Amino acid sequence: MSQSSPSLSSPAPAPAAFPSPWQRLRAPRSPQAVVLILSAWLTLTANWALWLRLPTLDGYTGSLAILVLRALPLVFFAITLLLSFTAWPRWMKPIWLILLLTAACSQYFMVEYGTMMDSGMINNVLQTDARESADLFNPKLLLEVAVIAGLPALWLWRLPIRRSRSALVSLLRTLGLFALAGALLAASVFVSYRELAPVVRNNLWLRYMFNPVNPVLAVVDTALGPVLHPKKPFVSITAGAALGASYAAGNKPPLFVLVVGETARSANFSLNGYARDTNPELARRNVLSWRNAYSCGTSTRESVPCMFSHLGRENFFSAKADYDNLLDVLQAAGLAVLWLDNQAGCKGVCDRVPSASTADRVNTADGKALCTADGECLDGMLLSGIDERIAKLDPARRAKGIVLVMHEMGSHGPAYYKRSTPETKVFKPECETNALSSCPRENVVNVYDNSIRYGDLFLSQTIDWLKQQQSHYETAMLYMSDHGESLGENGLYLHGIPYAIAPDEQKHVPMVAWLGNLGERTHVADACLRKELDKPVSHDNLFHTVLGLMDVASPSYKPALDALQSCR
Repeated sequence: MSQSSPSLSSPAPAPAAFPSPWQRLRAPRSPQAVVLILSAWLTLTANWALWLRLPTLDGYTGSLAILVLRALPLVFFAITLLLSFTAWPRWMKPIWLILLLTAACSQYFMVEYGTMMDSGMINNVLQTDARESADLFNPKLLLEVAVIAGLPALWLWRLPIRRSRSALVSLLRTLGLFALAGALLAASVFVSYRELAPVVRNNLWLRYMFNPVNPVLAVVDTALGPVLHPKKPFVSITAGAALGASYAAGNKPPLFVLVVGETARSANFSLNGYARDTNPELARRNVLSWRNAYSCGTSTRESVPCMFSHLGRENFFSAKADYDNLLDVLQAAGLAVLWLDNQAGCKGVCDRVPSASTADRVNTADGKALCTADGECLDGMLLSGIDERIAKLDPARRAKGIVLVMHEMGSHGPAYYKRSTPETKVFKPECETNALSSCPRENVVNVYDNSIRYGDLFLSQTIDWLKQQQSHYETAMLYMSDHGESLGENGLYLHGIPYAIAPDEQKHVPMVAWLGNLGERTHVADACLRKELDKPVSHDNLFHTVLGLMDVASPSYKPALDALQSCR
């Protein structure tokens, strides 16, 4: 029997089909594989804040290419180690998307402003109000999010995740990935330690630059803060606070204004030697300006509570208890105290004293002139209705004396162009966007200096108002900024860099006093003070200087820290 031959009309077998790149991209993946892919993506796309600053390392003279090759595995394995906690087959896609979004937003602020996402910065974000947040919004942020988070999100959302045969196998694979990433990270550190250790010591900011590792760790530290750092016991220091002899001598009661500045740096005050005339009005009022003043911290959240404390910076941040502050002591002595805010709160300083906000006058004539539609006001609003505010204070306390604290919006960035009026915009052209790095640096300096000019006008208006009160009060004003600001030096903008590595621009602040006739009441010699304006002072001195000027006795008062004491 003969074998039949195949028919000529029979179709030939189809060649094996090769999957397209899109099919390969959309092929089912294990969660461990997804973690490795995301780690590689984030290493290459979300760490440009690190890659762009490597050429400017202090003290490094070796090959930049070798440095990048040593840093790449460190970043990749650090990210993999973090993401290995998410290497599970179920319910991980939303977490991966959140991590991508975190990385995208963090990179934008790290590249655009030079910020570092430590726990202090996370706390600053949580304490920022809607108005300040709006000032940070920029189309470039949306583009960053679209590229870094949006592209992998499109891939992730429809990607089938391959599951293991059992939960035990899945656990072992995840633990294996964690162990492998940890071991390779340790090996990378060991291999590069000799070359990288001196670099890190000279550039401590490097440890804050791994994205999203550092932002995630900062969020975890902040979230676990109440557990890791339980609420401290409260200790009162108001016992023994009393008014001094000047209050019984038939003098008029004091009216003292303490202005808490915002984001003003000493380097841009013409009172302190800056070449531009940024303080013409204060200069005409013959104020005192200390040229060597420094802050407690580099953010409002840190500095404001610290500057009102009796402890001083070194002890404030290591204290085992919470204490009353300057305002509590003044109030305990019998004075009328009022905190007036044009910012996002008093950071706990005014919790036990009367307080008010410029926001409650936005619908007045002054509000329509000085506030925007979203309720953000120029600092001139702090003087709006001030006489009515004082009249509402306790009459018995008011008869003894008044301490009025004004918390400025000041030169808060990055939208500096909002912090001045047309008549104070004397330095042009301005950077008229919050994307500061997109402007020539001279335009950034111009717009910042204009905000200082407006601050100069506001402080001079406050002095003029105090002069008008001298028929009923003995008046004085003290101004001190909470922290400084970076304006593009070494690629840094804004503030909030950890204090130990922060540049001088973020810590060197102005301190200005107009002592009026209150200085005479407490026997302060003006001529003597003018010879001491180069003496180092800091937020450590504020508590004691105010008590001395107000002639308030307290066991917590230290004459050696009173900046006026040597000239009495």
